[in-house]
Amino acid sequence: MDARVGIGVAALAALLAISGCGSTQSTACQCPKIVVYDEPTLKKISEALRALPADNVLHQAMEDYENERDDLRFLHFCQ
Repeated sequence: MDARVGIGVAALAALLAISGCGSTQSTACQCPKIVVYDEPTLKKISEALRALPADNVLHQAMEDYENERDDLRFLHFCQ
């Protein structure tokens, strides 16, 4: 039974991806807006990250987020 549910979910995800969820609007070149943080907020984020243990999973998550932000900046630059 679990395998059939997994296959059903995968099929639904593929169908939605192919159909574009029925959207009539073009999704071409629609990048999300980059959130801009002010200096005090950046300082708080930095302090909070430094306070975490070295093996905390949030360090990797924040690195991934930083890479995504860099990619978005590049895409906005190219437009």
